[in-house]
Amino acid sequence: MEWYVIVLIVSSGIFVVTTLISLFMGDMELDVDTDVDISSGFLLGDIISFKGLIHFTIGFSLTLTVMKEFSIVSTSIGLITGIVFVLALYYLYKFLIKNLQHSISYTHEIKDIEAEVYFWDNKMKIGEVFISLEGRPVTVTLKSTEDIHLEKGQKIRVSGTRKSVQPLKN
Repeated sequence: MEWYVIVLIVSSGIFVVTTLISLFMGDMELDVDTDVDISSGFLLGDIISFKGLIHFTIGFSLTLTVMKEFSIVSTSIGLITGIVFVLALYYLYKFLIKNLQHSISYTHEIKDIEAEVYFWDNKMKIGEVFISLEGRPVTVTLKSTEDIHLEKGQKIRVSGTRKSVQPLKN
C-alpha cells in the first residue's frame, strides 16, 4: 500500500471523528485562534488550523490515490486540490454557521433557568455562566446593572437571550 493511501485513510478517519464529536458533543474547538485579518475578509486562523490541515491532506492524498502515482504533475494537481478543499470547506462551514447556528442559538430566549457561574468580575459587573441550551452546555455572557458578588461554581437563576443573560432576584 502506498504512503498516500495510508495518509488518505488516516486523515479521513480524523475528519469523520472530529465531525461526529462536533455533531454530538457540541462545539469543540481544538484550533489555535490567531485573529490575523486578511484583506479578503476571512481569518488566517480559520484557514491555517487543524481542520484546514486535515482538509488539505484529504484533497492532496485523494488526488495522488486517484492518479495512482507520485510525480511532479500529480503532486502539483494534489497541491491545487488540497487548497481547493480547504477553501471550499471553509466557505461551507462559514455558510452553515451563519445560516443554521444563528437561527438556533442566538435567537433562543432564556427564561428563568439555573446557571453555573464560570467567571464574574465584580467591578465591571460582567462575566460568563454555563447553561444547558438545546441539550448541551454553552457559555453565555452574564451582565448585571446591580452590585452583586458571585463566585465561580455558584448556582444562580438567569433570563435573557443566547447572547446575554441577567441574573434574577431571589
